[in-house]
Amino acid sequence: MSLQAILLTAEACALVLALASVPSVLIERRGRPTSAAVWLLLFLFVPFVGVLLWWSLGRLYMQRRRRRRRRAKADVVGRLASVRESMTERQLTGPHPALTDRSTRDQARRLLFSESDRVFASRRGNRVRVFVDAAEAYPAFLAAIDAARDHIHFHFYIYQDDETGRRFRDALVAAARRGVSVRVLVDAVGGAPVAGDFMEPLKAAGGHFETFSPVRFLRRRLILNFRNHRKILIVDGRTAFTGGINIGDEYTRDWHDLAIQLDGPVVDQLQEVFAEDWFYACGYSLASQRYFGCHERAGDLELAGVRPVSHGARCRVIASGPDTPKNATFEIFFHGCTTALRRIWIMTPYLIPDQAMLVALTSAAQRDVDVRLLVPRRSDVPFVQLACRSYYSELLGAGVKIFEYEPAVLHAKLLLFDDDWCMLGSANVDIRSFRLNFEASVFLEGEALTAHLADLFVRDQKNAVQVTADAVARIDRFTQIKQAAAHLFSPML
Repeated sequence: MSLQAILLTAEACALVLALASVPSVLIERRGRPTSAAVWLLLFLFVPFVGVLLWWSLGRLYMQRRRRRRRRAKADVVGRLASVRESMTERQLTGPHPALTDRSTRDQARRLLFSESDRVFASRRGNRVRVFVDAAEAYPAFLAAIDAARDHIHFHFYIYQDDETGRRFRDALVAAARRGVSVRVLVDAVGGAPVAGDFMEPLKAAGGHFETFSPVRFLRRRLILNFRNHRKILIVDGRTAFTGGINIGDEYTRDWHDLAIQLDGPVVDQLQEVFAEDWFYACGYSLASQRYFGCHERAGDLELAGVRPVSHGARCRVIASGPDTPKNATFEIFFHGCTTALRRIWIMTPYLIPDQAMLVALTSAAQRDVDVRLLVPRRSDVPFVQLACRSYYSELLGAGVKIFEYEPAVLHAKLLLFDDDWCMLGSANVDIRSFRLNFEASVFLEGEALTAHLADLFVRDQKNAVQVTADAVARIDRFTQIKQAAAHLFSPML
């Protein structure tokens, strides 16, 4: 058979596979016609590549995974019910409707929260410390690990096999050797560098290591979406850290990010999120009084050499993912944009809004809300940045102010709404975080804390270049074409 005949046969097979995949796209993308159209166009023009991307990056087997996640959730929640029965009312932190708020806007917020899956109850009596960049956060993480006496739950999306990764591994190994129960969970894609022999010293010391949703090419598990993007460190059930910072050398050099330390009842909520992910990963239940209600048993964990300013705040954890009918992170974002009266300040490394997000932002600006977007000038994912910039004209035309941060790769995720509430965690303002990833963020209520985070936003804004409509209009034709092409694929990003 000639080479031409082989190529024609391959092309025909690819086209047949593409046509056979069309029903899957139509079913899985119901309610999202733009996304479906992009996939179908990809099938039409590059059928082999389109089919490969669909079955690896599409929603294959997600229904099965949803059932598995729900079983894990039901098991953890069911087991925790008996644990809660023996805890005091102050210790209870499970998901249920929030306390009554005063204003109409807060009543709408309460209704939203009470109906959303994996939105925990708002709790008073928490202390929140803010860390700027890994240079501040890593010493606090390590100090907490060194101070652990009972258990460490360590859950990060990216964990690199480098000097920073080894420093954390060695600290975890030392904790395990002194009798601390250590559990490390990483995403199978983001944590791939440490999924081999890297964690053998931890296992040898008695620690536990698991990967979330492994990618197995020979067992129908070629799924690159639905990653666990959470970053959670819990020590002794008394203090917890979360935010946008991963583990690796790169985050110590040229990245700008935020993390928070939490002390108080909200720690139990992050503990429950970890427990659910751990059960899903390995089938072992952590529903025990050993891990919950610990903040009531003793004072806050004191970390040597770590003295950041702390603020009191009401807190609740927002744990969203593709296994739930509604995405709580998206609904809270949309709610904040549609009810804000004074300001909406957003710091995000990846801005890929769908139509609903875009309408929420532009309509807020058009009713004279101060809408500001702080995004990176230099991105670690250039194609995503091209897609982000393709939205600038529409946003600027509505009155949204856009700033591109210059000194480093901006990776912080912060939403500030009016003067009294904000959200900080792992979720970006993009379709991937709102639809495809498992995320964990903390909803924070408190004017002093919000003012502190607003000051950080303003400081970063001073180190950013404001994007103007004139500058966007002057972009050369070739760059406009690249941005338009990236925009076309934005429903897939």
